Parts: sequence; C-alpha cells; structure tokens
Amino acid sequence: MKKIVQLCWSSSLYRTVFFILLTLFIVLSYGYYFGTFDQASHIPYLKKTIDPSLFPHDHFFDLRNTHFSYFWLLFIPFYKGGCLEPTMFIIHILSIYLTFWAIWKLSKTLFNNPLTSFLAVMVSALPHIGFSGFPLFEFSMLNRTVTLPFELIALNYYLKKNYAATFIILGVLYNFHALSVHFVLAMIGMDMLISLLQRKNMYAFLYIPLFLICALPVLIWKFGHSGVPITIHWEWFNLLNVSTFFHLFNFISISKPVVTLLTAGGVSSLILFFIAKKQIAKNDTHEVVAHFMYGGILVLLVQFFATLFFPITIIVQGQIIRIGTFLTLFAYLYMSHMIRTRSKSKDHFVCFLLALLLSFSPLFLLISLLFWRIKKRNVLRIVTASVISLFMIILIALFSLNLAHPGIHIWPEKTPFYDVQVWAKNNTPKEELFITPPSKWWLYDVEWRVVSERSTISTLSELLEAAFDPSYIQYWKPRFEDVAPHALNKFNGDYFKNMEITNDAYYSNNTKQFLALGKKYNASYLVSDKKHRYSLPVLYENKEYVVYSLTYRAH
Repeated sequence: MKKIVQLCWSSSLYRTVFFILLTLFIVLSYGYYFGTFDQASHIPYLKKTIDPSLFPHDHFFDLRNTHFSYFWLLFIPFYKGGCLEPTMFIIHILSIYLTFWAIWKLSKTLFNNPLTSFLAVMVSALPHIGFSGFPLFEFSMLNRTVTLPFELIALNYYLKKNYAATFIILGVLYNFHALSVHFVLAMIGMDMLISLLQRKNMYAFLYIPLFLICALPVLIWKFGHSGVPITIHWEWFNLLNVSTFFHLFNFISISKPVVTLLTAGGVSSLILFFIAKKQIAKNDTHEVVAHFMYGGILVLLVQFFATLFFPITIIVQGQIIRIGTFLTLFAYLYMSHMIRTRSKSKDHFVCFLLALLLSFSPLFLLISLLFWRIKKRNVLRIVTASVISLFMIILIALFSLNLAHPGIHIWPEKTPFYDVQVWAKNNTPKEELFITPPSKWWLYDVEWRVVSERSTISTLSELLEAAFDPSYIQYWKPRFEDVAPHALNKFNGDYFKNMEITNDAYYSNNTKQFLALGKKYNASYLVSDKKHRYSLPVLYENKEYVVYSLTYRAH
C-alpha cells in the first residue's frame, strides 16, 4: 500500500487512475438517474423554457422564475441537438472526478502528507451523513453537484491566501448555484471577521469587489425581479415542515428518531473535527479552518432559532442546514490525518481506518473513538467486527427502504409509469390536462411532467419547488386537497408516511368524484394503477397502470 500511496503522491498519472477508479466506484455504487429527484422540476423547466407552448396554464412553471441561476440555460444547445442526456451524464462523471481532485488538493494544502491525502480521498468516496441528510456525492447531475468541486477549489485558494482566485471563482459560481456559494461565503466570512477583530491578515477584504463583479449577471437578474424576503409565512413554513422538509428544518424529534440521529451525526462531526485538530500543532492555516467551522456553527444556530421562533422566508428558502455537508467533509479530512499520525499499532490503524471509512454517521465514528486508548488486539478486533456489522445492517436497511438503488440510467428508466408518460406525450395534445397519482415521486422515480410533457392537477413533489415561493401554496393547496382529499390534515413530517397517506387519499376517490374533478379542472384523462378500476373508457394500459378517458369520447 505504501508504494501505491507514494506513486499517487509523486505521479499525476497514477493519481489520475486513482481518481478514475473512485469515480467509477461512485457511479456504480450510488447509481445514476435522469429525470428523478430534483431533476423532476429542472428538466420540465428546461423544456418549458425552450418550448413555451408546453404546459399551458400550468402555474407550477411560474416557480422556475424563482431559480435565479444560469446553470440549466447552458444545456439548451444540447437539448436542441438531441444529446442532453449523455451530456449531463458526462458532466456528472467529470464533476465527481474533479471533486476527488479538489479534496486531494485541499488535503495537501492542510497536511502535505501522502497517506493523509490518499486516505482523505478514499474516505470521501463513502457516504457520511450529518446535518440535513445529504451525502457529498449524489446520483444525479445537479447544479450543486457540479459547483461543489469548484467551491472546494475556492476554499483551497483561500487557505493559500490567493484571495483573487477565491473570489473570482465564487463570483462565477454564484451565477449557477447561489445557495451553496452562500455556505462557502459564510465560512470565509467568519474567518475574515475574526481577522478584522484581531487586526491581522485583512487583505482579503480588498478582493470582495471581484466577487461582486463576477456575480453581477445573477445579482442584476435577482434584484431586478425581487428583493430579499424577510417576511414570515407561518402557513407556508408549517406546510413545508410537515410534508417534505422536516429533516431540513428540525434538529430534534422524539417521534422521528432519524431526524435526531442526523443531528447527532452533525454534532459528532463538529466534535470529531476539534478532537483531530487538537492533535495538530497550531498554525495559521488550521486556525482558518477552525474559523470555517465556527461560521458553519453560526449558520446552524441561525437555522435552529429560525425554526423555533422566526422562520424568515429567506432562511427557509436557503435550507441553510445543508452547510453541514462542508462541515462533515472537514471533519473527515482531519480525522484521516489523526488516524494516519496517531495510530498506536497496525491493528489500531486498521480498526479506526475502517471506522472512518464505514461510518455512515459521524456519531458511529465518535463512539468508536471511545476505544482509542485501547491497545489490546482482541478488543480492537471486536470494535472492528462491530463497525463492519453495523455498516452491513445499515446498508441492508438502505436497500430495503429504497434509499439505495444502484443502476445507471443515462436516459429515463423504462418503467410502467414511464410507458404511460410516453403514451401521453405521443397521443395527446400539449394542452391536455391529466389527473395523476400525486404521490408518484421518489429519489429514483421519473416524475409525471418529465417525460409526458403534460400537465397534471397537483402533486406532492411540487412542494419541493414551493419552498422557494410562499405564494404558491395558495394555488397548490386547494388543488392538492381536491386530488387527495383529507390527506394534508394527516401529514406529520414523515415523508414515507405522507406518500402512503397521499396515495390512499387519491384512491379514495370514486368514478363520480374523478369525473367531477375532470369537469372542474377541464382534465380529460385519469391515470390509475391497475389495482383500482373505474367505470370509464380505457384508452391505454400496461402491466401496472391504466389511462381512462374522463370525457367519454374517443381520442
């Protein structure tokens, strides 16, 4: 192993091969999906931008104006050229590779040690979940995943005191994903504030105009249409909270242990960082990273108090708890160095390296450190066996809950629901409206509008976008209650349960009620699973779904 580590350190060729292998591991183990998760809105938005005749009178598409980002506009030529899907997959691959490269560079700046850099990059390939529940790598191409490596590069430049490069990169990235850039600015801003108070190294302030200049396109766009919303909309916030976003706003819940576990993991990552930092001789660079962590903690405290007392619109929209992804990354970087430099024996090193690698939650790694001073080989082997067993149990649970679903789908996965969408696209006019199951959305499911290019009355997934515009709730809520009667009153913040509640509510409608909905909203088609049959003309069916006519006429 020492030889491999040294080759990666000294040879760019071997390092490239190492990063490529890890990239392949990410794609194969995490999977890749087109048109699912956050792309459930971004892909239809892109299509609507290119072809305004799509989705007429569908106010869901007004929400695309709340995304002040040029990112998806860059894909218009590829869509028109018929190569959108492979282009997105290639960019996804490149962003993963660049993220590994950026982590290597960051580790080298911090520790300048071959084995530490090797371990840090390898450890980052496995998910370590803290605040918010988002891993470092994801299974689809999004603006936050593409901007991530460049944000890490900007942080690295800042640590090397190259402030011009830092603010230029962040300013450019601001045009593509302002939310994640805010997190980096919060961390950097804390260091700059502390430097100001200590009256040292204040040169960074001189380069802030570079950020503003590079961010000017999106700033003009944003402030030309809206200001900074500092109002409070309790109905909007409470609805988001109980429907889809509970884990993004709340830190502790007795009834939802997963939320408390996420918070415990996030807090553990902070503790792990300061434990590992204490083992390193003080220098200015490590103090700057500590300031980054202080900035992250401050952001989390803002989220905590906003959730409890003042859910100001801009804070809710920012989903600022996601800064935890950066905090966890730094924690694991420093723990990689601690385990490399402070291990007492080979068995000790192997034990805690496996704990570092296989800890889905930083809490599990923190618990394993209770045995750090143990030297007995048998005890260390028990710890190692426990770490591996817990990893396997959680892995099985992730598969059983459909939270892990490996598979490479450069184009939309061809499921029965996909087939229904293809039928709708090929056999109905653009202006037609469908009544569709509102719960039909998940991490790996293609949402109705993505392939069908047809509107639907209401879906639960629309709340993912309603998080950016409080006014949309007034449009969405009555439509959703019509499609899924009495479901909202039963929501309690458990998304799995909410999907089940929504599904049951949808199928509580009988033929007469669906016909009334069709008349009310001028919907011509009903999509239903085959378990539920209705006294309506069948236009299309496959092994799982049926499309009915609500107008009693041939199409």
